[in-house]
Amino acid sequence: MLAKVRKVMSTSVPRVKSSVSILEAANVMNRERTSGAAVVEGEKVVGLITERALLWKFVPLNKRPDEVSVSEMLVPFFRIGPDESTKTATKTMVENRITRLGVFEGEKFLGWVTLTDLAREFSKPRPLKVLMAREEPEDKQVLCPNCRKAFLEKITNTEGVILRWECPNCRYAL
Repeated sequence: MLAKVRKVMSTSVPRVKSSVSILEAANVMNRERTSGAAVVEGEKVVGLITERALLWKFVPLNKRPDEVSVSEMLVPFFRIGPDESTKTATKTMVENRITRLGVFEGEKFLGWVTLTDLAREFSKPRPLKVLMAREEPEDKQVLCPNCRKAFLEKITNTEGVILRWECPNCRYAL
């Protein structure tokens, strides 16, 4: 049985107010030695600020970091519940090309689960093996994250063991 998200998630997540500057947010992330921070308005988590968001959204603005607020750069959190499986978390991250999920119980932010948390959990069976684990029946179709033109197909051996998922269009494989 695979672990639940609550067993591997991080609860000590740095938080920054949406009204502070990118400079202040970067200082918090540097001080906490993390690549992201939860963005809050009052007590409510409204999004996320990450190194990637800064590279992709802030740098092209060609402005000083004290001139741009976090609210202008925040990205939405992909959410997951604390009792979801680590397999579901891994699949969600892979399918959406993200590195962390916000763990929420209703509207209450509990923490986040990152690729690093999952890698620690699956240090013996790698995340790819977790994706192929048979915890529940696979009835969802997954659009190829590479070409987005076809659904991934299950490739199995003669015993029915899943070897990989492959796109029939571009041959992208997981």
